[in-house]
Amino acid sequence: YLGLGRNAAPYLLLAIFLSYAAMLMAMRPLIDPKAVRDFLIPVAFYLLGKSCNDPRVADRAALISGIIVVVFGLFEFLALDLYVTYFNIIKYYVARGTVAPSDVSSQTGALFASGLRPDSRTLLPFLGPHRASSVFLEPISTGNFGAILYIWALNRPQMAKRWLTMAAGMTAIVLSDSRFGANVCIVATVAYLAAPITPRFVWLAAPFVMLIGFAIYGFVSAEVNWQNNFAGRMLWTSRLITSLSPAAVFGLSPDKPFLSDSGYAYSLNQIGLFGVIGFWSLFIFAPEKSPRAWRFKVCVATYICLLMIVSDSVFSIKTAALLWFMTGASDAAGDPEPVASVEPA
Repeated sequence: YLGLGRNAAPYLLLAIFLSYAAMLMAMRPLIDPKAVRDFLIPVAFYLLGKSCNDPRVADRAALISGIIVVVFGLFEFLALDLYVTYFNIIKYYVARGTVAPSDVSSQTGALFASGLRPDSRTLLPFLGPHRASSVFLEPISTGNFGAILYIWALNRPQMAKRWLTMAAGMTAIVLSDSRFGANVCIVATVAYLAAPITPRFVWLAAPFVMLIGFAIYGFVSAEVNWQNNFAGRMLWTSRLITSLSPAAVFGLSPDKPFLSDSGYAYSLNQIGLFGVIGFWSLFIFAPEKSPRAWRFKVCVATYICLLMIVSDSVFSIKTAALLWFMTGASDAAGDPEPVASVEPA
């Protein structure tokens, strides 16, 4: 409601999307409000950021939320016994039925399975196997959040307390031992530098080129065993993509298998190939008012393309809300006017 305003475009976008979703549910047939909710999250928070029209609000949101995440992460890391007394993560999963009581491991204790690194820690190994979840349920979300803060601070040279925000993001990545978050920071920095010389069509095609590559890999690869690393996750997402039926590729399958480990497979199964093409095209071609906003959009596109290899959390409100709010605020704001220089008399 706050993001709609008087412009007719958001109303038209919502009408087209809801009509398309209703058509899919009628053809499946399956009433699936979650599919609609997932894709409304990017739309709602993008429009909210765009209506705000002031990236300094996103600056404050990034800094304040970053400080909260780091403080809670340090609390968990330095006083784990006290932390789990109040925030027992595994009991939450048991209560909601996601984890059976018999599957709770004594090794992870009150943490989720990913709360401990089974092999050696990647970032600062001397910190031990514990991976902080902070205010999130899993350390994966903490690492994703840290990468989002880094990308925003990278693209905001005029931001107050820029380096503090970037430090908060990098601290969140280290506390959660997020290999994905660290790699995203590196690749997004390269994309940031290359943004002025890469045409828009490259970013329009990027996720679909990756999708085709994963599909080919899934069909031709004879590998069946995968390890908990990036190569293993690429194999797993290839397997999930190639497991989809032709009906599922177009969003017409009534089956709802567990596809959250692959954002590509999940998106196809939820809204179909045409819906994915439409949403991604809207994101890439949404007008931005400054070259710097295009640079940020390129970094976000890089983050999304990489994230969907391992997760569907681009639709998760806990990290996606801030990301899409930033994107909308960035697109709506022009570059600041340069400060006029005064010639000496």
